Amino acid sequence: MKLSRPAAAWVRSARTLRIGARVLAARVGRQAVPPSVTFILTHRCNFRCAYCDIPAAAAAELTAAEWCQVLDELAAHGLARASFSGGEALLRDDAIDVIAHAHGLGLQTSLNTNGWFTAPTLDRLARHLDLLVLSVDGPRAVHDDLRRRPGSFDRVVEAIEQARGLGLAVATITVLTPHNLEVVEPVLELAARLGFFAYFQPAHADCFDRAPGLAAGLDARVLRDVATRLRAARRTGLPVGASPGYLDRLERAPHFSRCEDCAAGRWFATVMPDGTCVPCHLTSQQRAWPNGRALGFAHALATLPRPLVGAGCAISPYVESDLLFGLDPRAIASAVLRLRGAPVPMPPHG
Repeated sequence: MKLSRPAAAWVRSARTLRIGARVLAARVGRQAVPPSVTFILTHRCNFRCAYCDIPAAAAAELTAAEWCQVLDELAAHGLARASFSGGEALLRDDAIDVIAHAHGLGLQTSLNTNGWFTAPTLDRLARHLDLLVLSVDGPRAVHDDLRRRPGSFDRVVEAIEQARGLGLAVATITVLTPHNLEVVEPVLELAARLGFFAYFQPAHADCFDRAPGLAAGLDARVLRDVATRLRAARRTGLPVGASPGYLDRLERAPHFSRCEDCAAGRWFATVMPDGTCVPCHLTSQQRAWPNGRALGFAHALATLPRPLVGAGCAISPYVESDLLFGLDPRAIASAVLRLRGAPVPMPPHG
Protein backbone atom coordinates (compact mmCIF):
# COMPACT_ATOMS: atom_id res chain seq x y z
CA MET A 1 0.00 0.00 0.00
CA LYS A 2 1.34 3.42 -0.96
CA LEU A 3 1.27 6.06 1.78
CA SER A 4 1.29 9.79 1.15
CA ARG A 5 4.57 11.46 2.08
CA PRO A 6 3.10 13.09 5.24
CA ALA A 7 1.52 9.80 6.30
CA ALA A 8 4.72 7.87 5.69
CA ALA A 9 6.68 10.45 7.65
CA TRP A 10 4.18 10.22 10.51
CA VAL A 11 4.48 6.42 10.64
CA ARG A 12 8.29 6.64 10.65
CA SER A 13 8.17 9.29 13.36
CA ALA A 14 5.86 7.26 15.57
CA ARG A 15 7.98 4.10 15.20
CA THR A 16 11.22 6.00 15.80
CA LEU A 17 9.83 7.67 18.91
CA ARG A 18 8.95 4.23 20.26
CA ILE A 19 12.49 3.10 19.47
CA GLY A 20 13.90 6.17 21.22
CA ALA A 21 11.83 5.39 24.30
CA ARG A 22 13.21 1.84 24.34
CA VAL A 23 16.77 3.10 24.00
CA LEU A 24 16.34 5.59 26.85
CA ALA A 25 14.82 2.87 29.00
CA ALA A 26 17.80 0.66 28.16
CA ARG A 27 20.27 3.36 29.21
CA VAL A 28 18.47 4.02 32.48
CA GLY A 29 18.06 0.31 33.22
CA ARG A 30 21.59 -0.60 32.07
CA GLN A 31 20.23 -3.10 29.59
CA ALA A 32 22.88 -5.64 28.66
CA VAL A 33 21.80 -6.34 25.07
CA PRO A 34 22.57 -3.55 22.58
CA PRO A 35 19.33 -1.88 21.44
CA SER A 36 20.60 -1.68 17.85
CA VAL A 37 22.03 -4.69 15.99
CA THR A 38 23.12 -5.20 12.40
CA PHE A 39 22.41 -8.67 11.03
CA ILE A 40 24.71 -9.71 8.18
CA LEU A 41 22.51 -12.23 6.38
CA THR A 42 25.25 -13.30 3.96
CA HIS A 43 28.73 -12.40 2.79
CA ARG A 44 27.83 -13.55 -0.72
CA CYS A 45 27.50 -10.82 -3.32
CA ASN A 46 26.69 -10.54 -7.01
CA PHE A 47 29.21 -7.68 -7.35
CA ARG A 48 33.00 -7.59 -7.02
CA CYS A 49 33.51 -3.95 -6.17
CA ALA A 50 37.00 -2.53 -6.55
CA TYR A 51 37.37 -1.66 -2.85
CA CYS A 52 35.54 -4.59 -1.18
CA ASP A 53 36.81 -7.98 0.01
CA ILE A 54 33.62 -9.15 1.71
CA PRO A 55 32.54 -11.78 -0.88
CA ALA A 56 35.77 -13.72 -0.31
CA ALA A 57 34.57 -14.42 3.25
CA ALA A 58 31.35 -16.16 2.16
CA ALA A 59 30.79 -19.28 4.27
CA ALA A 60 28.18 -20.76 6.61
CA GLU A 61 24.91 -18.85 7.13
CA LEU A 62 22.03 -19.13 9.56
CA THR A 63 18.77 -20.30 8.05
CA ALA A 64 15.76 -18.00 7.89
CA ALA A 65 14.18 -19.91 10.78
CA GLU A 66 17.33 -19.42 12.85
CA TRP A 67 17.44 -15.71 12.08
CA CYS A 68 13.81 -15.37 13.16
CA GLN A 69 14.61 -17.16 16.41
CA VAL A 70 17.52 -14.75 16.96
CA LEU A 71 15.19 -11.80 16.46
CA ASP A 72 12.60 -13.26 18.84
CA GLU A 73 15.25 -13.79 21.51
CA LEU A 74 16.78 -10.33 21.22
CA ALA A 75 13.44 -8.53 20.96
CA ALA A 76 12.48 -10.16 24.26
CA HIS A 77 15.66 -8.65 25.76
CA GLY A 78 15.02 -5.11 24.52
CA LEU A 79 16.30 -4.99 20.94
CA ALA A 80 14.84 -1.90 19.28
CA ARG A 81 16.43 -1.63 15.85
CA ALA A 82 17.38 -4.32 13.33
CA SER A 83 19.54 -3.42 10.35
CA PHE A 84 20.09 -6.01 7.61
CA SER A 85 23.05 -6.13 5.31
CA GLY A 86 25.53 -8.32 3.40
CA GLY A 87 27.32 -9.00 1.05
CA GLU A 88 24.10 -8.56 -0.83
CA ALA A 89 21.28 -9.60 1.48
CA LEU A 90 18.74 -9.91 -1.36
CA LEU A 91 20.72 -12.81 -2.85
CA ARG A 92 18.82 -14.79 -0.21
CA ASP A 93 15.32 -15.64 -1.37
CA ASP A 94 14.20 -15.58 2.27
CA ALA A 95 15.72 -12.20 3.18
CA ILE A 96 12.40 -10.36 3.02
CA ASP A 97 10.80 -13.04 5.22
CA VAL A 98 13.41 -12.32 7.91
CA ILE A 99 12.98 -8.55 7.58
CA ALA A 100 9.19 -8.92 7.75
CA HIS A 101 9.54 -10.97 10.94
CA ALA A 102 11.62 -8.22 12.53
CA HIS A 103 9.13 -5.57 11.52
CA GLY A 104 6.30 -7.66 12.90
CA LEU A 105 8.06 -7.68 16.28
CA GLY A 106 7.84 -3.88 16.31
CA LEU A 107 11.51 -3.36 15.52
CA GLN A 108 12.71 -0.45 13.43
CA THR A 109 14.12 -2.00 10.26
CA SER A 110 16.58 -0.96 7.58
CA LEU A 111 18.24 -2.73 4.66
CA ASN A 112 21.58 -2.00 2.99
CA THR A 113 21.68 -3.20 -0.61
CA ASN A 114 23.55 -2.59 -3.86
CA GLY A 115 20.23 -2.08 -5.65
CA TRP A 116 20.57 -4.78 -8.31
CA PHE A 117 17.62 -6.85 -7.04
CA THR A 118 15.74 -4.09 -5.23
CA ALA A 119 13.17 -2.69 -7.65
CA PRO A 120 11.38 -6.00 -8.38
CA THR A 121 10.98 -6.67 -4.65
CA LEU A 122 10.00 -3.20 -3.46
CA ASP A 123 6.23 -3.59 -3.44
CA ARG A 124 6.63 -6.27 -0.79
CA LEU A 125 9.80 -4.96 0.84
CA ALA A 126 8.42 -1.47 1.47
CA ARG A 127 5.72 -2.89 3.76
CA HIS A 128 8.38 -4.09 6.18
CA LEU A 129 11.08 -1.42 6.02
CA ASP A 130 11.56 1.90 7.75
CA LEU A 131 14.67 2.82 5.74
CA LEU A 132 16.23 1.61 2.50
CA VAL A 133 19.97 2.28 2.17
CA LEU A 134 21.48 1.99 -1.30
CA SER A 135 25.06 2.19 -2.55
CA VAL A 136 25.84 5.05 -4.93
CA ASP A 137 29.52 5.52 -5.76
CA GLY A 138 29.13 8.36 -8.22
CA PRO A 139 27.50 9.20 -11.55
CA ARG A 140 26.82 6.37 -13.99
CA ALA A 141 30.30 5.90 -15.47
CA VAL A 142 32.12 6.09 -12.12
CA HIS A 143 29.62 3.96 -10.23
CA ASP A 144 29.50 1.20 -12.84
CA ASP A 145 33.30 1.16 -13.07
CA LEU A 146 33.87 0.83 -9.31
CA ARG A 147 31.05 -1.71 -9.03
CA ARG A 148 32.39 -3.61 -12.08
CA ARG A 149 28.82 -4.07 -13.28
CA PRO A 150 27.44 -2.11 -16.27
CA GLY A 151 23.88 -0.99 -15.66
CA SER A 152 24.18 -0.98 -11.88
CA PHE A 153 23.78 2.80 -11.55
CA ASP A 154 20.54 2.77 -13.53
CA ARG A 155 19.14 0.01 -11.32
CA VAL A 156 19.96 2.01 -8.19
CA VAL A 157 18.21 5.11 -9.56
CA GLU A 158 15.20 2.99 -10.51
CA ALA A 159 15.06 1.60 -6.98
CA ILE A 160 15.33 5.08 -5.43
CA GLU A 161 12.55 6.48 -7.60
CA GLN A 162 10.29 3.52 -6.94
CA ALA A 163 10.96 3.58 -3.19
CA ARG A 164 10.28 7.30 -2.93
CA GLY A 165 7.08 6.78 -4.91
CA LEU A 166 5.99 4.25 -2.29
CA GLY A 167 6.73 6.70 0.52
CA LEU A 168 9.75 4.73 1.75
CA ALA A 169 12.62 6.69 3.30
CA VAL A 170 15.85 6.32 1.35
CA ALA A 171 19.49 7.06 2.10
CA THR A 172 22.64 6.33 0.15
CA ILE A 173 26.22 5.58 1.12
CA THR A 174 29.08 6.50 -1.18
CA VAL A 175 32.38 4.75 -0.50
CA LEU A 176 35.19 7.15 -1.36
CA THR A 177 38.42 5.92 -2.92
CA PRO A 178 41.18 7.86 -4.70
CA HIS A 179 39.28 7.13 -7.92
CA ASN A 180 35.99 8.86 -7.09
CA LEU A 181 36.75 11.79 -4.81
CA GLU A 182 35.17 14.15 -7.32
CA VAL A 183 31.69 12.57 -6.98
CA VAL A 184 30.60 14.25 -3.73
CA GLU A 185 28.81 17.15 -5.41
CA PRO A 186 27.17 15.14 -8.24
CA VAL A 187 25.82 12.59 -5.74
CA LEU A 188 24.43 15.38 -3.55
CA GLU A 189 22.77 16.96 -6.59
CA LEU A 190 21.17 13.59 -7.39
CA ALA A 191 20.04 13.33 -3.75
CA ALA A 192 18.46 16.78 -3.91
CA ARG A 193 16.69 15.93 -7.16
CA LEU A 194 15.31 12.55 -6.07
CA GLY A 195 14.74 13.29 -2.38
CA PHE A 196 17.14 11.32 -0.16
CA PHE A 197 19.98 11.92 2.29
CA ALA A 198 23.47 11.04 1.05
CA TYR A 199 26.28 9.74 3.27
CA PHE A 200 29.96 9.43 2.37
CA GLN A 201 32.70 7.35 3.95
CA PRO A 202 36.31 6.48 3.05
CA ALA A 203 37.22 2.96 2.01
CA HIS A 204 39.24 0.88 4.47
CA ALA A 205 42.11 -1.30 3.31
CA ASP A 206 40.47 -4.40 4.85
CA CYS A 207 36.73 -4.69 5.39
CA PHE A 208 37.24 -6.98 8.40
CA ASP A 209 40.22 -5.38 10.13
CA ARG A 210 40.68 -1.77 11.21
CA ALA A 211 44.43 -2.18 11.83
CA PRO A 212 45.62 -1.67 8.22
CA GLY A 213 43.81 1.66 8.17
CA LEU A 214 42.31 3.41 5.17
CA ALA A 215 42.73 2.47 1.54
CA ALA A 216 45.96 3.74 0.01
CA GLY A 217 45.75 7.33 -1.14
CA LEU A 218 43.19 8.46 1.43
CA ASP A 219 45.37 10.60 3.65
CA ALA A 220 44.50 13.30 6.18
CA ARG A 221 44.66 16.10 3.60
CA VAL A 222 42.22 14.33 1.28
CA LEU A 223 39.68 13.65 4.02
CA ARG A 224 39.90 17.18 5.42
CA ASP A 225 39.05 18.41 1.93
CA VAL A 226 36.05 16.04 1.76
CA ALA A 227 34.83 17.28 5.14
CA THR A 228 35.18 20.90 4.02
CA ARG A 229 33.18 20.23 0.86
CA LEU A 230 30.44 18.45 2.80
CA ARG A 231 30.17 21.32 5.27
CA ALA A 232 29.88 23.78 2.37
CA ALA A 233 27.21 21.62 0.72
CA ARG A 234 25.27 21.45 3.97
CA ARG A 235 25.29 25.24 4.21
CA THR A 236 23.73 25.50 0.76
CA GLY A 237 20.90 23.19 1.79
CA LEU A 238 22.00 20.04 -0.04
CA PRO A 239 20.88 16.82 1.74
CA VAL A 240 24.13 15.83 3.45
CA GLY A 241 23.35 12.92 5.77
CA ALA A 242 26.45 13.23 7.93
CA SER A 243 26.12 15.04 11.24
CA PRO A 244 28.64 17.76 12.14
CA GLY A 245 30.21 15.33 14.62
CA TYR A 246 30.98 12.87 11.82
CA LEU A 247 32.65 15.64 9.83
CA ASP A 248 34.68 16.61 12.90
CA ARG A 249 36.00 13.06 13.10
CA LEU A 250 36.70 12.92 9.38
CA GLU A 251 38.91 15.98 9.78
CA ARG A 252 40.96 14.16 12.44
CA ALA A 253 42.01 11.36 10.06
CA PRO A 254 43.70 8.98 10.49
CA HIS A 255 43.11 9.32 14.26
CA PHE A 256 39.32 9.51 14.14
CA SER A 257 38.56 8.57 17.75
CA ARG A 258 39.38 5.76 20.20
CA CYS A 259 38.07 2.26 19.51
CA GLU A 260 38.14 1.43 23.21
CA ASP A 261 35.72 4.31 23.89
CA CYS A 262 33.32 3.47 21.05
CA ALA A 263 29.74 2.42 21.80
CA ALA A 264 30.21 -0.61 19.51
CA GLY A 265 29.51 -3.75 21.50
CA ARG A 266 27.59 -1.86 24.16
CA TRP A 267 24.87 0.13 22.36
CA PHE A 268 25.15 -1.35 18.89
CA ALA A 269 26.68 -4.55 17.58
CA THR A 270 26.83 -6.90 14.58
CA VAL A 271 25.86 -10.55 14.10
CA MET A 272 27.80 -12.23 11.30
CA PRO A 273 26.22 -14.77 8.90
CA ASP A 274 27.32 -17.78 10.97
CA GLY A 275 26.03 -16.31 14.26
CA THR A 276 29.32 -14.84 15.50
CA CYS A 277 28.70 -11.67 17.49
CA VAL A 278 31.16 -8.78 17.09
CA PRO A 279 31.17 -5.11 18.08
CA CYS A 280 31.55 -4.17 14.40
CA HIS A 281 32.86 -5.87 11.27
CA LEU A 282 36.16 -3.95 11.46
CA THR A 283 36.90 -5.71 14.77
CA SER A 284 36.06 -9.21 13.56
CA GLN A 285 39.72 -10.25 13.16
CA GLN A 286 40.86 -8.97 16.56
CA ARG A 287 40.05 -12.10 18.54
CA ALA A 288 37.80 -15.16 18.76
CA TRP A 289 34.37 -13.61 19.35
CA PRO A 290 31.39 -15.45 20.93
CA ASN A 291 28.90 -17.26 18.73
CA GLY A 292 25.23 -16.94 19.61
CA ARG A 293 24.46 -20.42 18.34
CA ALA A 294 26.59 -21.88 21.11
CA LEU A 295 25.89 -19.41 23.92
CA GLY A 296 22.51 -17.91 23.12
CA PHE A 297 22.47 -14.57 21.31
CA ALA A 298 21.35 -12.43 24.25
CA HIS A 299 24.18 -13.82 26.36
CA ALA A 300 26.75 -13.54 23.57
CA LEU A 301 25.88 -9.90 22.92
CA ALA A 302 25.62 -9.05 26.61
CA THR A 303 29.12 -10.36 27.28
CA LEU A 304 30.94 -9.00 24.22
CA PRO A 305 34.49 -7.98 25.10
CA ARG A 306 35.40 -4.38 24.36
CA PRO A 307 37.17 -3.55 21.08
CA LEU A 308 40.95 -3.39 21.36
CA VAL A 309 42.83 -0.10 21.41
CA GLY A 310 42.73 1.68 18.07
CA ALA A 311 42.32 5.02 16.32
CA GLY A 312 38.67 4.55 15.42
CA CYS A 313 37.11 4.50 11.96
CA ALA A 314 35.06 6.60 9.57
CA ILE A 315 32.37 4.03 8.74
CA SER A 316 29.36 6.33 8.57
CA PRO A 317 26.69 4.17 10.31
CA TYR A 318 29.09 3.23 13.10
CA VAL A 319 30.24 6.78 13.77
CA GLU A 320 26.71 8.20 13.68
CA SER A 321 25.54 5.45 16.06
CA ASP A 322 28.45 6.15 18.40
CA LEU A 323 27.57 9.84 18.43
CA LEU A 324 23.85 9.22 18.93
CA PHE A 325 24.32 6.77 21.79
CA GLY A 326 26.85 9.17 23.27
CA LEU A 327 24.02 11.75 23.26
CA ASP A 328 25.91 14.16 20.98
CA PRO A 329 23.41 17.02 20.58
CA ARG A 330 24.32 17.73 16.95
CA ALA A 331 23.94 14.07 16.00
CA ILE A 332 20.55 14.02 17.73
CA ALA A 333 19.52 17.20 15.87
CA SER A 334 20.56 15.61 12.55
CA ALA A 335 18.58 12.49 13.41
CA VAL A 336 15.51 14.58 14.23
CA LEU A 337 15.84 16.31 10.86
CA ARG A 338 15.89 12.93 9.13
CA LEU A 339 12.99 11.83 11.31
CA ARG A 340 10.80 14.38 9.55
CA GLY A 341 11.20 12.37 6.36
CA ALA A 342 13.23 12.60 3.18
CA PRO A 343 14.20 15.99 1.79
CA VAL A 344 11.74 17.46 -0.68
CA PRO A 345 12.93 16.68 -4.21
CA MET A 346 14.27 19.72 -6.07
CA PRO A 347 13.72 20.28 -9.79
CA PRO A 348 16.82 19.95 -11.99
CA HIS A 349 18.71 23.10 -12.96
CA GLY A 350 18.19 24.63 -16.36
